[in-house]
Amino acid sequence: MNERSELVWQILSLAPLRDPGRLQALGEALDSEPDFSFTHTGRSDPPARRLKSGVAELLTESAGRQDPHQPEIWFLARRETPHIRLDIYLADDGRLLRDMPHTLNAAISDPRWFDSADRLAKLSGYLTRVADAAGAFYGYCAQSEILDQRQQQLERNAGPIFGGILRAGRVAEDLQRELPDVYWWNYFGPAFVERWSDRLDGLGASRERTPAGTVAVLGTESPFVYDIHAKRVDSYTWKAPFYAALGTDTFMHERQAQRGVGELVPDFEAHRRAAGFEASPVGKGQNFELRLVATKPTSVDAAAKWLARRKEITVPARLRKGASILYQNPDTAVQAGFVVEEVGEFAVLRFDLPLRKPSFFAVEAMPLCVELAERHGMLVSMDGQTHGQAPNVTTLAAAWEKANVEAISSSGEAIPRMTRERSDRWWHYMRRKADLHKRLGDDVFVPKLVAVAPGRRTEDLRLHVTWTDGVPLVLPQCDLVTLLEGRRPSEFKIRGTVEYSELRKALRPYLDSIEVDGLGELPLLKPERAKDAMPVFNEMPARSLDHVEVAPAAWVDVPIR
Repeated sequence: MNERSELVWQILSLAPLRDPGRLQALGEALDSEPDFSFTHTGRSDPPARRLKSGVAELLTESAGRQDPHQPEIWFLARRETPHIRLDIYLADDGRLLRDMPHTLNAAISDPRWFDSADRLAKLSGYLTRVADAAGAFYGYCAQSEILDQRQQQLERNAGPIFGGILRAGRVAEDLQRELPDVYWWNYFGPAFVERWSDRLDGLGASRERTPAGTVAVLGTESPFVYDIHAKRVDSYTWKAPFYAALGTDTFMHERQAQRGVGELVPDFEAHRRAAGFEASPVGKGQNFELRLVATKPTSVDAAAKWLARRKEITVPARLRKGASILYQNPDTAVQAGFVVEEVGEFAVLRFDLPLRKPSFFAVEAMPLCVELAERHGMLVSMDGQTHGQAPNVTTLAAAWEKANVEAISSSGEAIPRMTRERSDRWWHYMRRKADLHKRLGDDVFVPKLVAVAPGRRTEDLRLHVTWTDGVPLVLPQCDLVTLLEGRRPSEFKIRGTVEYSELRKALRPYLDSIEVDGLGELPLLKPERAKDAMPVFNEMPARSLDHVEVAPAAWVDVPIR
């Protein structure tokens, strides 16, 4: 160990920590070991205010003042040996549903204090209690040198992102596809335990199964196993049993073949269900509502099981009256909900689709509602109707569009506006973007299409992409293109912005095309033509652009009366 060595730990959770008593329980776990108790707190780093009564009281006092639509963060420090820094990030409900978990990140800067097996056991037990109280799905603790070494090895040996665009190996894990590595303390939540069952038995130096249905595994007896001579992430022989039992590609390493979402590890949907997270998409009064009434024996469980086949669906752990089955597409920001109204033999669901939204909300979500009703023998009724009717996409989408126009016109708010043609183009492209990346591979950049307000005027939004260092890319039809220079995100510098039409005209001799459903042919700068096109990137006149970005789908695309 050198003078800057630390023990670093991270705990991740998708549990409903805003539920009554949850933050208090987390605080009590953080207070449970006097040798690790915190002395200072604050809302900025480093925390300066003396913590008088413990973390439990701090979090309990804060609980009643929290807005579920806003994230929260606390910084904590222990200014006694062993010195500890901790930040607690409490995600808002929307971020939880967009796969952004709560996080606890900490570093202990006195690793030499852990000079005995008893003190290490005290730390591992403490971490497990904190993770259980947080309803965590994953956590780890490791020596800082091992974490730094892993990053350097992956950067040096892994395949480059975008086939050399950024000149860096992939170092950030995708926790819906893989785990970052095997460490000293490894914490696996209920969804992992359910999937892996007895495959965890016999792994590591020791294991603990907790009443919360989780398993904590010590990969080694001590965290201080850094080997300066290790050439690769998988050079440590003590990791091999984990690879053999749980799958070589379950963990990131240089020879890993990354798999699909949920293939080797549980996806975030599974972790949310295991944690009992439930959420309603939009408050009552902002939705277009339909009632789906079963005309033949149909259980809520059967309807939920059918819906859960879609990756955009989150089913709550308990399908009781009032529970929401949520549809959320992170690519297009479309959301909707199926609220349980009756759980008997003849299920009744309420379909909620938000108003004051772009027209594509109905285009994307209404077919799912209609297909659910058709497959389960349900009739559909709108407000004021005493009898249900056979579901029909065209009729129901038109009814939503009428209600949407009325809600927009009566709101009195200055809602950002985009033309219907641009809005539809954004939706078609963003829903195909991931598939387009799969088709083209890492050698071609597939940019994100972003809504912007030039001059900060939100009444006529435009579409915008970025192009970095003349790399091969798809060039979706938009209005503005910002040129970036630099090899890595931390080095990017804005050269300026150009009109899409002018850039496309200048690139025309170098462009091919690719067919995209709903959009027709999109211009494509292939890798073999990118070098020839570099003078266009380097010499294209660009200007500064005063603009603000507008969040996905945070606009309307109908005339406002």
